[in-house]
Amino acid sequence: MNAPTLPALVDTLVAARRAGGFRYNGQERVLRQFAEHSRREGYADGSIIQEAVEGFLYGRHLKASTIRREEIVLRELAEHSRQFGWQAWAPPTLTHVKTAHRPPPYVFSDDEIRRLFHAIDTQALSEISNRALVDPVLFRVFYATGMRLSEALNLELCDFDPVRATIEVRDGKNHDNRLVPVTGRLAATLESYIAAAEPHFGPAHKLFHTGDPSKPVDKSTVYNRFRRYLSDADIPHFRGGPHIHSLRHGFAVQNLRRWAAGGADLAVMLPYLSAYMGHADLRGTQYYLQLTADAHPEVAAMTQARFGYVIPDPDPAATEGAER
Repeated sequence: MNAPTLPALVDTLVAARRAGGFRYNGQERVLRQFAEHSRREGYADGSIIQEAVEGFLYGRHLKASTIRREEIVLRELAEHSRQFGWQAWAPPTLTHVKTAHRPPPYVFSDDEIRRLFHAIDTQALSEISNRALVDPVLFRVFYATGMRLSEALNLELCDFDPVRATIEVRDGKNHDNRLVPVTGRLAATLESYIAAAEPHFGPAHKLFHTGDPSKPVDKSTVYNRFRRYLSDADIPHFRGGPHIHSLRHGFAVQNLRRWAAGGADLAVMLPYLSAYMGHADLRGTQYYLQLTADAHPEVAAMTQARFGYVIPDPDPAATEGAER
């Protein structure tokens, strides 16, 4: 049996990572670029030498954070290639990456969520704005589905299926589509909202708009309204939050709390949450698991027992690029 070529090793590594639940798109791109670099520079199959790796990593004037990520990918390739009898030099992941000291993400308390939605639901009607019709539904979509702002604003009427109680997110982050099941309560709310807001149904009409159904609500408009609702609910706003994305954080944390309280195996549930929220891989969902354990002691013991040997404490440099 012939020894595999470098492109063939890349193929098997990518297939193995995807079989393990990782999307691995960015990593695949790096691996194929390295294989092309090795071919172009004349490095023979059968080994990965230090000169080839360092020429690829450090000869292109990349940002430190990019080099750090590529060092990790090529370490994986070196380990993988040794299983096939190759001699492979692995780069040390020592590139220093400056990390900003960001405040921890803001997660609403149960009481704050009640006050926030009371402020949204009791706003005064206006003759010049449809916000009293749109916002109670829009913000419930954020909190009840964990949807990103851009994903919710891009929704069209045809994306909601009341029979199956699903919302289709098309061309979301990472340019992926996903089908999001919703509760019967939210499906009924959406049906009532559409009947009131869209008496003349057009499949391509935006689900959330400010008057022109061909155009979604502007992001800045949603941000401004959100800040006003925070003020009405007596919830202070500061540099670290709350933000609209805090509702997405809350969706993840509330589900993890509910599953933990019900005795569910979080190792089984985590990939479901990852797919539901449109994460590229499990790193983003791991972030929420750690966040939930930190904020809720009743989850911490289960998290440590089930994931203590799998999920380390978050490292800002290692998780850089993990989208949430």
